[in-house]
Amino acid sequence: MSKTFTTIGMSAEVTIEAAAIEGADAKGPKRFTSVFYTGGLVTVKGWDQPVVIDLAGVEQGNVLVANLDHDKTKRVGNFDVTNDGRQLVASGIASAATPARDEVINSAKDGYKWQSSIEADPVQVETLAAGKTVSVNGQDITGPAYIVRKSTLKGFAFVSHGADDNTTVTIAAAAASPNFKGKEMKPEIKAWAEAMGLDVANASEDQKATIEANYNGINKPKTVPQIAAGFEAVKAERERQESITAYALDKCDAQPQNIDAIRNLAEQAIEAKWSLDKFRLELLEASAPGPSTPWSNRQDARLTNRVLEAAVCVAGRFKDVEKMYDDQTLQAAHDQFPHGIGLNQLILLGAQANGYRTGHSSRVTVEAQRAAFGMTTPQSIRASGFSSVNIGTITSNVANKFLRQGWNSVDMTPMRIAAIRSVRDFKTITTVSLTGDTEFQKVGAGGEISHGSLGEETYSNKADTYARMLAITRTDYINDDLGALTDTPRKLGRGGGLMLNKIFWTKFLNNSAFFTSGRANVNEGVANMTTGGLDATNVIFKNQTDPDGNPLGLSAAILLVPTALETSARTLMTSEKLIDGTATGTQGEANVWRGRFRVETSEYMSNSLYTGYSAAAWYLLADPMDMPVIEIVALNGRVEPVIETADADFNVLGVQMRGYSDVGVELQEYRGGVRADGGAS
Repeated sequence: MSKTFTTIGMSAEVTIEAAAIEGADAKGPKRFTSVFYTGGLVTVKGWDQPVVIDLAGVEQGNVLVANLDHDKTKRVGNFDVTNDGRQLVASGIASAATPARDEVINSAKDGYKWQSSIEADPVQVETLAAGKTVSVNGQDITGPAYIVRKSTLKGFAFVSHGADDNTTVTIAAAAASPNFKGKEMKPEIKAWAEAMGLDVANASEDQKATIEANYNGINKPKTVPQIAAGFEAVKAERERQESITAYALDKCDAQPQNIDAIRNLAEQAIEAKWSLDKFRLELLEASAPGPSTPWSNRQDARLTNRVLEAAVCVAGRFKDVEKMYDDQTLQAAHDQFPHGIGLNQLILLGAQANGYRTGHSSRVTVEAQRAAFGMTTPQSIRASGFSSVNIGTITSNVANKFLRQGWNSVDMTPMRIAAIRSVRDFKTITTVSLTGDTEFQKVGAGGEISHGSLGEETYSNKADTYARMLAITRTDYINDDLGALTDTPRKLGRGGGLMLNKIFWTKFLNNSAFFTSGRANVNEGVANMTTGGLDATNVIFKNQTDPDGNPLGLSAAILLVPTALETSARTLMTSEKLIDGTATGTQGEANVWRGRFRVETSEYMSNSLYTGYSAAAWYLLADPMDMPVIEIVALNGRVEPVIETADADFNVLGVQMRGYSDVGVELQEYRGGVRADGGAS
């Protein structure tokens, strides 16, 4: 592991009972006992995730030193440790002749509540991913967390603040029971010590003396019930938490679709000090079926619209998903849904976001679906929603991303050879020809400037709406088919692209009245895809004139060819040298056409479904920004389709998706291109 982990200083709350040190005036050093680690997760300074020390991998240092505040110069004494695989128990003697030792003992005598903190050096550390659960020290540990598999125990410190509420410490006089040697421990004392988690059977006689001293309180037996009550309370609290945790784990096994909800409710029960019976009742009420008692979770703060979108895109294998979302969002999506997200899970999360309880079933109902889209009346929602999750926004955003993939899967040549114009409504628009009487005239002596005109030629165009609707059906829910959410918009996107190509090539190829000899924009002579044919067609293009007979001064920019001529066209545009026997006149070895025009090709040009199709005809076109031969108008400038998602009709299980485009296509400036019929004379 590349990460460097610092020494673990794990603080734990301890209780030093006054009765246990009443014998402080007795001769000899005082003893202390501490249950200083109970095997669970603890927050450790310097570590970015909670930490659990695997007690099976703890090795004891050569000398274990107890100090004050982790300061090696403030020695208190030495101790031994007992490790039963579930907790660590320290038994030691405050034998150091230091002011620190006196501060610990005297403060405890006066009633000060010390806490304990262990020191361990990590040797081997594992990372437990978020949501993953493993068993460590007899407990189920859920990530994110670090598991210290191997460590070396170095010492023990008395501190002012700790983190583990389940640990205890007592201090007693070493000579508390001078006559204990050889005696059997009383049953009540043994039971009391074992309830604390101490291994009485393997304890030394000195350790047993310390236990008895703490139990008896050194001539203060009336305080024993108080001491026992404290430890009994600790034991009862531990048992309460363990019983809730065990019951919750059983329910998680039975209801894997509700793991997060059960976990959150268990955490609430532990924090609120609920009894096991109360937790059972709350869990039963939360999962009870019925229209007014559905299940609800607390929201994970990381579960946002964008995280859910990313999870769906990853599950749908969206191309270049890493370009759409940052690393943090993708990691959160992976952590939340390591095995992918399903369609039902997405809808149920949306329902829960609006405060709806979906019950123990993972099946999407009409009511749950309506809640997901915010269509459920407030009276039927029992809990407040997540507010940051909006299923309608998520499905629309995801759908539009996959729509773009479907849109790009078809021929996009129209978008590259046509002018794109934005319109604000569906009214017919009229465009005046770019040619007209705009030649500058000499200004007379009086300074009067004569008016020009834009000419009489006009072109029209109009946007219409083209649309299709598909639905995520009840069958998709039953099959939990996320592909319904990702493949459906792909199909609609492809459908939008097919629609644009259909209306575009229907207009463009049916051009017998647009490219004519009378308009001087057709080549019927040497018009094949050779240097000779290209030269003859380019001459026609450059010789075009405006209505007044003036040269346009316009150069071709695009060479549009059917698929049968693509190789010939690209060879002409890329080769450095050419030998062309069909050319006439002066020849050289350099290819003067190299890089001259941008080659565009489309399989639609030779498709027999369209009037005017040809596998031989090709075109020289001006840049559409200069003089467009054909124009696409689009409402608000968006040619690509838009997808909207919505709940199906009332009482119908399903989600409808509608894709639509508001576009129009018309031929425009005939002087912006020349058609070559592909024949050779």
